[in-house]
Amino acid sequence: MKKLTIIAVLCSMMTLSAHAQWFDFSENLNRGVIGFNTGLVGYRGINNIPDMKFSDLGVGVSLNFMGVYADFLYVSPDHMYDSHIVMQDWEDHDAFTIQLGYQIPVYKNYVFVTPLIGWTRVSTGVTEGNNIGVDSESHSIYHKYHSTWHRNDFNYGGMITVAPCKYFEINASFTAHAAYAGIAFNLANFN
Repeated sequence: MKKLTIIAVLCSMMTLSAHAQWFDFSENLNRGVIGFNTGLVGYRGINNIPDMKFSDLGVGVSLNFMGVYADFLYVSPDHMYDSHIVMQDWEDHDAFTIQLGYQIPVYKNYVFVTPLIGWTRVSTGVTEGNNIGVDSESHSIYHKYHSTWHRNDFNYGGMITVAPCKYFEINASFTAHAAYAGIAFNLANFN
């Protein structure tokens, strides 16, 4: 307990010496940010076995308006857009996560911390190599994916954002079921 108290005191001293502005929410009034994320979505093993299973790399978007933050990350099945038409099936999976939060300015519109809550869905299934469809908008061929198992989980975690200039931001998010990072552009500053 002594170590935890010492660490808390040292962190608060560093915060005070850096002239940090915790909870100065007026910094959020000039925020209209759109971003692009990439990362992993996963789930814990069955019956709370502690091993973490991750899906492949996914892509997503994020929005921040006056400090209110929302993001979405999707991982498509590996073989869904495979160009081969074969007589085999592939074991596959897909996943997505949705997060909401509110940004807390830490240091002069430069560093933000965002507590996140959300929802995650991970599924496993079969992508059929000989069962194809055609996307009517892009005219691309895709294999049909059928989910055989899925899991929905409450997700929680946090994000740190660094804005090296007033137009551009870098963020990293770590939650119970996802880890992703991205870049964002503050459109409110493009006057």
